[in-house]
Amino acid sequence: MARIDELRAEYRKLINSMEFAYAMGHSRTMGGRDPRLEWVVTRVEELRREIAGLSGDQD
Repeated sequence: MARIDELRAEYRKLINSMEFAYAMGHSRTMGGRDPRLEWVVTRVEELRREIAGLSGDQD
């Protein structure tokens, strides 16, 4: 499996996880991020940047 495929698989797994859903919902309803789940938000952002870089879709 190519590196970009591995990154995309991890990205899909994380954005469909309960941890990510809770982290996003918490930030919208409670007005801030839950520090216990900051790792998942950070990792999703890292994956987005790395996937964009490898696919040539940089903003």
